[in-house]
Amino acid sequence: MSLGTTTSLAFKRITDEKTGSIVTQLTPDSNVCNRNYFYQKCFTEDGNKLLISANFDTERNYHLLDLQDETAIQLTEGKGDNVFGGFLTTQDDALIFVKNNKQLIRVDLKNQEHSVLYEVAKGWVGYGTWVPNSACTKVVAIEIKDTDYMELDSWQKFAQFYHQKPRCRLISIDLKTGQRTTIFEENIWLGHPLYRPNDDNTIAFCHEGPHDLVETRMWMIDENGDNIRKVYEQSEEESCTHEFFVPDGSKMMFVSYRPNTDKRQLYSVDATSLAFKVEAEMPACSHLMSNYDGTLVVGDGSGTPVDVADNTGHDIENDPNLYLINLSDASIHPITEHNTSWKVLNGDRQINHPHPSFTPDDKSVLYSSDVNGTPAIYLATL
Repeated sequence: MSLGTTTSLAFKRITDEKTGSIVTQLTPDSNVCNRNYFYQKCFTEDGNKLLISANFDTERNYHLLDLQDETAIQLTEGKGDNVFGGFLTTQDDALIFVKNNKQLIRVDLKNQEHSVLYEVAKGWVGYGTWVPNSACTKVVAIEIKDTDYMELDSWQKFAQFYHQKPRCRLISIDLKTGQRTTIFEENIWLGHPLYRPNDDNTIAFCHEGPHDLVETRMWMIDENGDNIRKVYEQSEEESCTHEFFVPDGSKMMFVSYRPNTDKRQLYSVDATSLAFKVEAEMPACSHLMSNYDGTLVVGDGSGTPVDVADNTGHDIENDPNLYLINLSDASIHPITEHNTSWKVLNGDRQINHPHPSFTPDDKSVLYSSDVNGTPAIYLATL
């Protein structure tokens, strides 16, 4: 298959007898498919088209799925797509993604024309998810020295990489000129770079690694490299994970959990003052994402965390539900069961993570699951 090839899909719909949610399977059981990372833009503004990754050909490439026609057009080809980090531009005219950990590429949605926006310098590797500012004129990213880098194809290597203390740099890339600016550089594993929505001066990043070993996960820094600050002071035995900015830019949210309990907390931090509060106590959700103004949050129930160094006290039963958390009335309700296995597949640690998020109209949630044996993409109505 090549660029511009259209694949016909036959959506499958069922009604959840417990919740009444209509669950639509968008991609077939015969392929390996996933949605992008939960805070990256995947829907066009009208909600009619969706960015997905699928191996309709031999490789996992990006496709633009038409939710009305039930078809998908191929946007990329060949090996090396970072199939979680890509995103649609604010203007709905292009896909931007990283290829082979080396090139940041723009793909025109109309004709699939590829343009290289930036090339990683010799001696460095492009790592993880690269995230745009609100205007989609630049991205913030992480690069790692190539002599320190390894493929993180297991949770054992995830832990090993933390202790290795790789040389990392937090950078910003101008998408028009390709100019790179180094914001911060350190011999510590950095991850999850984020521009604060509607505020290019504020960038967030994390100290990555096993959650129970990282003493302070979340940080913010000014775009010029000044004013580095802790987002939140973790208490003893507290682990924090999966931070994201509410899309209106007002606050950051994240998951907090401790040993010897199957409950987790949803925290928020004011993006300016860094004042924090507990928004909700919730079941053991792993990933969370909010709607635009942070009044609604969706989370995926999970089981014993695999990204801690010491499992003592962290052994819990798996929770197979997707949850809707309404912060306006403090209610929490199951949407449907995702029933994913969370298994690593062919060295991919993320492929069977649900990564739920809202559709643009807040009427459904998008998620991934291998409930039918292979990773597929679903929509569930609220």
